[in-house]
Amino acid sequence: MRLKKIRILCLLSLLVPVLALAEAPKGNLMKFDASKPVLLVTAEYMTVEQLTDPKLLALLKKYDVMVAPCIRAGKLDENLDRLFDVYEENGLTLVFWPLLPREQGLYLNKEHADDFLKYLDEIYAWAEKYNHPVQALIVDIEPPNYQKGTDEAPEEKQGGGLGIGPLIKALDKKSFEESKAKFQAILDKLHAHGTIGISTALDLSVVDLMTGMSAWQDFQGGPTMAVDWDYVSFMHFGSNNYPLLHKVFGLNWDDCRYLTYRIGQIIYSKYGDRVAVSTGQTLPGEGHGVVYNSPEELAEDFSALRGAGIKHFGIYDLQGIMEREDPEAWFKAVREAPPKTPKKSLKAECALKTFKNLSYVIEFFR
Repeated sequence: MRLKKIRILCLLSLLVPVLALAEAPKGNLMKFDASKPVLLVTAEYMTVEQLTDPKLLALLKKYDVMVAPCIRAGKLDENLDRLFDVYEENGLTLVFWPLLPREQGLYLNKEHADDFLKYLDEIYAWAEKYNHPVQALIVDIEPPNYQKGTDEAPEEKQGGGLGIGPLIKALDKKSFEESKAKFQAILDKLHAHGTIGISTALDLSVVDLMTGMSAWQDFQGGPTMAVDWDYVSFMHFGSNNYPLLHKVFGLNWDDCRYLTYRIGQIIYSKYGDRVAVSTGQTLPGEGHGVVYNSPEELAEDFSALRGAGIKHFGIYDLQGIMEREDPEAWFKAVREAPPKTPKKSLKAECALKTFKNLSYVIEFFR
């Protein structure tokens, strides 16, 4: 009997390392240090073949770039597993960026919080099946966008997104407050799986930090800052903002860069190294936005934000960089952009004050 027990123990001693090896996630876990500057680039429409191109992988390693591929419903499969395998083998980090199906409006918001929660369950089931850690995940909070398109691009002409009228109609304090519990449940689910939760916020949500209200967050689709996310990434696309700011407020590029600097100051004073800014654009994307034509233009945004204390950056989008004549010039420019303090602009301060006053108008409609 004793000999039988010894044999069983010996067998178990051989099996335990095998079982432990099977349960261990592939790749090395990301050791994220908030004080270390991070550069993350999104990839909304790129294929696995494009994302695993050796030339791209070499650039990502050279400039220490993380990639956030768009994780679409129906694409949680062996192909995605292959993408993660390649990046893990190369010591590169992938950050999940899940989007809902187009008929569910793509983004997390008050209307589709339950859909997003269900999608997270599918993501974690995939991660368990293929043995990959979900180290960090972008919680993309925006108004629903129902425009037609494919996984490769939206339709050629913008349509299906919410206009100003529907956005104003959707404003509601009660539904905003009620959505906090669902958004918190999303963060709790991420934490239960050891995932860092990165919320997005439209740049005008910064006004809520000035007023103490939640008007602009509600306008954006939900509590981007009312929940204590691990990190908050403000979407501030200088190339797309300039035409409107120039037309409405008469701002030139120097004024716009000062506004960028002021936004950076405000959000850094609130979040410190827990804040990031997603800059660009280099690709029109779902919003059919205006893009930068040179890396030097984008680097000026980085300099202004670094002058305000910002350490962590995102760029929308990797495809827009890789399709340029010299992709490396873009990574080099933003990595080497020095911090700058732009000359003060009274026009920019006036624009910021106007957006602050608009908060009270938005509150009226809530």
